[in-house]
Amino acid sequence: MTQANQEAPAQVTCPATRDPSVRKFLVAAMLIGFGAWCFYDGFVAVKKTGDTDDFNRKASMLFNRGGAIVLPLIGLVPLAWGLRDLRRVLVADNDGIGYVGKKRIAWSEVTGLDASDASKGVLRLNYRRTGQEGTLVLDRWRLRNFRELAQLLENRLPTVKNKN
Repeated sequence: MTQANQEAPAQVTCPATRDPSVRKFLVAAMLIGFGAWCFYDGFVAVKKTGDTDDFNRKASMLFNRGGAIVLPLIGLVPLAWGLRDLRRVLVADNDGIGYVGKKRIAWSEVTGLDASDASKGVLRLNYRRTGQEGTLVLDRWRLRNFRELAQLLENRLPTVKNKN
C-alpha cells in the first residue's frame, strides 16, 4: 500500500464550488439587466420622445417591449441552473458514491475509472446498473475536496483498470 492509500478518508463530502455558478449568475444578471433597459426604452423613454410613423422607431419599440418580457424570462434559466448547481453535494463512503438526493452508485457497480484527463482535474467513473452503462464525471472545477475524493477512489478501486 502506498502512503496515499493509507491516508485515504473513509468518507468524503464534496460540496459544489462557486465558480461555475458565478458565471451562470453573471449571464442571468446581464439578461435581466438588458430586459430592464428594454423596459425603460420601450415604455418610459417612448413617452418622452413621442411616437412617429418611422419604421425603425416602430421596430425598436417592438423589440424593446418584447425584450422587456422575454429577456428576463430567459435570464431565469441560468439563474435557476446556477442555484441548482450550488446545492449539489457529492458523497463517497463505504457504500458507494453519488449526489445527495440521487440514486447512489455502489462500488460493486463500478466497471472502470477513466483517468485520461486527470491532469485537467477530470475523472470519469464508469458503472453498470441493471444492464445499462453510465458515466459519473468528477470535475475538480465543480467539486471541492477533489484531492480527498481522488484518494478515496484510489483506495476503493485498486482492481479497476484506469484508461490511459
